[in-house]
Amino acid sequence: MHGDFSRVIFDPARRFSSVLSQQGRVQLDAEINEQTAILLHYVRTLAADLLGPAAYPPDKDEDALGGFGVDGFDGDTFSVASGRMYVDGILCECDGTDYWDQPDGHLDSDRDDDRLPSGPFLVYLRVWERLITAVEAPWIREVALGPGGPDTTARTRVVWQVCRLPLEPGSFRPDMRSAAGFLRERIRGDFEPRGLLAARTRRPDEDDLALSELPPSSGYRGLENQLYRVEVHRGGREGTATFKWSRENGSVVLPVRKIEGAVVELETLGRDDKLGVDMGDVVEIVDDAVVCRGASDRPDARCGRLYTVREVDYAGYRVVLDSEPADDAGQRRSLHPFLRRWDSECGEEGTALPVREDTWLPLEDGIEIRFSPSDEWPRVYRRGDYWLIPARVLTGDVEWPRSREGEPLRRRPHGVHYHYAPLAYIDPRGDDFELVDLRVPFPHRR
Repeated sequence: MHGDFSRVIFDPARRFSSVLSQQGRVQLDAEINEQTAILLHYVRTLAADLLGPAAYPPDKDEDALGGFGVDGFDGDTFSVASGRMYVDGILCECDGTDYWDQPDGHLDSDRDDDRLPSGPFLVYLRVWERLITAVEAPWIREVALGPGGPDTTARTRVVWQVCRLPLEPGSFRPDMRSAAGFLRERIRGDFEPRGLLAARTRRPDEDDLALSELPPSSGYRGLENQLYRVEVHRGGREGTATFKWSRENGSVVLPVRKIEGAVVELETLGRDDKLGVDMGDVVEIVDDAVVCRGASDRPDARCGRLYTVREVDYAGYRVVLDSEPADDAGQRRSLHPFLRRWDSECGEEGTALPVREDTWLPLEDGIEIRFSPSDEWPRVYRRGDYWLIPARVLTGDVEWPRSREGEPLRRRPHGVHYHYAPLAYIDPRGDDFELVDLRVPFPHRR
């Protein structure tokens, strides 16, 4: 979640059941958000324990398909019935759609990866959550606070996407009992073993001490508390994967009015120097389609490029990028386009920083990260995977779990968490086809 948070502290392993306020104390965003996370964890865990990994309530009309039922395959598309389904306890709701028009699919009929296969394939549901701010949903902002007033809160939205998995003709034919395990192993096999990361601060060198006003014992030399975000930009293994980082959790975003060539006209240049954009900054162009299409189940999924700001027109709210955007990202106002600022550098042709394993890589102000390899198999980094690293001035350190010996521990990504549910098996046969429903109904309605 690219939100303007101080830190994210929920951990189910701590077994907390509630957050209790005390009189006369300061209220922090992290504590309020933790209470929400505790409640969601409880409700979703309960639903998953009662219903299983994925289940749907059948419609009272016996002729109706029920939630996310697949029908009407014609070789190019199929319909998806309205209703509900719970995937790992997460409620998914569908108003009725088809493969191409699903609300968060943003599919392109010109892409081979999106067109339906001519051979047998598995239809499945991919479920995850994305952050929605006042940039994507202007109604979140309270106009009574004044024009351009603060966006006091953000939202999370459940995103479900109907996807297809091609199968080899004559290969394993999943049924309702085996489909979930088959799907899980196929997708997990492409992204395991997952990439790991450790973070630490180092003692400043003598050359750095003359520039620092903090004590020599301080490892973190920044002058403000920050929530660093390290995010995989291009997926793959070492040598292919790249990453970018932000000291503001990637929360500095600037809504786009229009793009003409390399000139981007913005709604604002930011609230101040700290939360704005300036010459030399690294940015990417993002909209609803870019966010949703980033949730790919292919390790080699393509990623957009990064741009460097070459000029800033403060009077006209315009910035000039180092290159003209090659695709249509940011061109459609209905998709809520914006620039997201990153604090890392970018290479030639807008590439992010290469992932280098088993070596400490410096970010800034004494903070270092290390991508850790596997002892047996190369690690896989999934596009969009991220780690959050709170840095605090008072302690001069980062908040990161350590071993008893004080060494920083390797951790799997903090997100994005994807959940899966099989929907149907389709085998085209000339002018006909075979369709097998793989959904599991609620236990008490079987």
